[in-house]
Amino acid sequence: MLITNYLKKYWWRYALGIVFLLVVDYIQIIIPRRIGNIIDYIETDSWNLDHLKILVLSIIMLATGLVIGRFFWRFFIIGAARLFQYKTINTMFTHIIELDQNFYDKWRTGDLMTRFTSDTRQLERMMGPAVIMMVDTLFMTVMTVIAMGTFVDWELTFLSILPLPIIAIISLFFGRIIHKRFTEVQESTSDLSNITEESLSGMDVIKLYANKDTMKKLFNNSSKDYYDSYIKLIRIWGLMHPLVTFLGSLAQLFVFFFGGKMVINGEITLGDFIMTNQYVGMLIWPMMAFGFLVNNIQRGRASLKRITNVLDQERTVIEPEKKNFDFKGHFVVKNLNFKYPTSERKILKNVNLEIKPGEMIAFVGKIGSGKSTLAKLLTKLYQVEDNSIFIDNEDINNIHGEIIRENVSYVPQDNFLFSMSIRENIAFSNIDLALKAEEYAEKASVDKDLKNLEKGYETIVGERGVTLSGGQRQRVTIARALAKKSKVIILDDCLSAVDTETEEKIIKNLREETIGKTIIVISHRLKAVKNSNKIYVFEDGKIYESGTHNELLEKDGIYADMYQKQMIEEKLEEE
Repeated sequence: MLITNYLKKYWWRYALGIVFLLVVDYIQIIIPRRIGNIIDYIETDSWNLDHLKILVLSIIMLATGLVIGRFFWRFFIIGAARLFQYKTINTMFTHIIELDQNFYDKWRTGDLMTRFTSDTRQLERMMGPAVIMMVDTLFMTVMTVIAMGTFVDWELTFLSILPLPIIAIISLFFGRIIHKRFTEVQESTSDLSNITEESLSGMDVIKLYANKDTMKKLFNNSSKDYYDSYIKLIRIWGLMHPLVTFLGSLAQLFVFFFGGKMVINGEITLGDFIMTNQYVGMLIWPMMAFGFLVNNIQRGRASLKRITNVLDQERTVIEPEKKNFDFKGHFVVKNLNFKYPTSERKILKNVNLEIKPGEMIAFVGKIGSGKSTLAKLLTKLYQVEDNSIFIDNEDINNIHGEIIRENVSYVPQDNFLFSMSIRENIAFSNIDLALKAEEYAEKASVDKDLKNLEKGYETIVGERGVTLSGGQRQRVTIARALAKKSKVIILDDCLSAVDTETEEKIIKNLREETIGKTIIVISHRLKAVKNSNKIYVFEDGKIYESGTHNELLEKDGIYADMYQKQMIEEKLEEE
């Protein structure tokens, strides 16, 4: 479907390219005929230099036609193939960027990168060089054989081309093996890309744990698998190519053996013999091109299958028609149960809660208790059952996810920054506010840190923001969320890299600076969220307690126990 849709729109590029290619092939067939005529003309006693010049000039003009024709068929066919690669890359990116979180939970970055790079290159070769080879194989073979038989001798033609059909048989035989081997190469390339990306992204962890040997071993194993799979492919291609070359040379040997006898016996002229030899040489390329054609098509088919696999991925979150919705941010959760699409374990069990506009709500509890999962569900990153989450009295499944996320600023635990300036990162959600980046950085308590950098807000952060400290990255992402000017702000344990006092101060500042907006804070530090309007205590996917800080202390339950332990730990650290 991908190729069919492209050809429907850009068939004319290939049509023009093939026309020029056929003209070039026809000229190539005429040139040996002219050379043979010149040789036979020189052997006559009546030749003159002026006529010979005309004959040579005609060959030069034909060669000029070859140059022009080759330029245009390359321009149209190779250009069309490159355009196909460009559009395929954009189609894939446009498709996956519309997919929901479940897709990214299952697919590895390295695997996707291989499809964007290596697989699209193989498709480009199938849509470009393979088309050229296919036309050459069909047209050049037929026209050259006809020219040999017509201009020289049909018997010599038949004897000369005897070894050539075997090339096609060999190519078909090896083609199936190449398809399988190349699929293995692409899969091992994906694995290698994935471990390379992970190793580079986690280099600080590798160094901090002084565990280079383990990563070297893992990388070496993946690299060895890639090497072994490619060697298997090279063995097949390495066997196929010499066989094709041998059979091509055998055809020329037949020309010398049978054609030489015919010249000696006077059955054909010397010019005819040279012409035949050139034609056989021209036939070797189409036969060899058939081998390359099969190789490129089989590789392209394997890559097309892998790319189609990505394009066939569908959203698991069912979105209704996008229509106007007056978003206020009143969340109600009723008897919510949830498990991730790739798991059978329930993450959330019979959860009930309410978040009113303008409130500061806190989710607290142990790691893995379901706090972050609920936050993601509130932004509709995953599909939930009907009548389990309501926003402003409307079932979340009846609201388009983009409308929700346009009104919610979510600061995740993974404080991701792009490789651009700090100013651009802060203004990512609203580029018009780039000049006000300092204002939002000040609200996030990171303004002073950024001004102390050599280039200030124009500092280009490294990949994933490695130029900044953990605490600085976290506060820059908060500034980015504030710049979005959303009605709801979710802070998903995004201040773990700063101390308790700084976290408490930042949350207090945010509360003062965002009056009227809803703030949902997920944190392990209870002291930082004690001023919340309501605190929900999660345990094993359930809400065991809820209330204000004082109310929960009076209950003397899970929250009170957690708070007392943290206070004791804090006093011990001070001593």
